[in-house]
Amino acid sequence: MNEAKEELYAGLGYLFYSIAASDGHVSDEESTKLKKIVQQHWIPVEPRQDEVGTDLAYFIEIGYDYAYSHKLTPANAFGRFKEANAAHPDLFDASTRNLVTRTAQAVADALGGRNQQERHILEQLKEVFS
Repeated sequence: MNEAKEELYAGLGYLFYSIAASDGHVSDEESTKLKKIVQQHWIPVEPRQDEVGTDLAYFIEIGYDYAYSHKLTPANAFGRFKEANAAHPDLFDASTRNLVTRTAQAVADALGGRNQQERHILEQLKEVFS
């Protein structure tokens, strides 16, 4: 189960990166916002840890940081999220989908509003979850 959750959370990191990078630049505000949300909302709902004691929800940040350091395109990162969603649909219950959507919207709003590219990815997210 932990491996599936690690893949789920890393996939979410890719999703949130795709939003942050959609305008061609990942801002410090977007990254800071995501890390704050992981701390405040994701860590409390995920009690499991990996074999070295890392809270599984931190895999969101690991996926995000990986996508950033490897300069993935927003489309490629979103595709990786879709793969995680398809591989583990049972882990995306209504509560998780709601938290994913709220987190995605918060990242998109981190710079004071949503641009066209961010709105497009949020629409794609709706389609994946419908």
